[in-house]
Amino acid sequence: MNGLVLAGGQSRRMGQPKSLLQYHGVPQYQHAAGLLAPFCEQVFISCRADQQALFSGYATIIDTASYGEIGPLNGVLSAFTTASPTAWFVLGCDYPFLEPSDIHQLVTSRNRKKVATVFANPDTAAPEPLLGIYEAEAALLLFDWFNLGNASLRMFLEKEDVTLVKTSYPLHLKSVDEPRDYGNLVLIT
Repeated sequence: MNGLVLAGGQSRRMGQPKSLLQYHGVPQYQHAAGLLAPFCEQVFISCRADQQALFSGYATIIDTASYGEIGPLNGVLSAFTTASPTAWFVLGCDYPFLEPSDIHQLVTSRNRKKVATVFANPDTAAPEPLLGIYEAEAALLLFDWFNLGNASLRMFLEKEDVTLVKTSYPLHLKSVDEPRDYGNLVLIT
């Protein structure tokens, strides 16, 4: 299994790249990569071509331009086309409270017979598409989904046979997407 830190977003709501925000003394993309490293053969940073220089020192996967601006799905599709068939642990860079125990919980809950193993959102019970393991078999299904004009990873997971994992620590799954949320956080050191 490879790791994929999704850092290519536009960060429109935040107004600055969420992957570069610091909660743990390093940019969030580095922290996220560090969380995945013990569980993955290799960790890649998913980004747009114009962002690649921001992530020097890390293996990157550039969003494929021909997919267009389809959000995180572009990063996941690009990963599936870049590497040999493998599962991908996908992690958005906007989960500052995530702990190694959360990654361990997903890895130990992994069901390789399902399309994906993802956390269930603590508030809605919907799949958290940017925090989970997508099996190699998900690739063809994701490409079919995209070719039908769809771009929502959450909707894809809602229609497929996935393992939903209930977190033991709901706060760990809080996504920080807006300046007021970031400004209200006490820096974790």
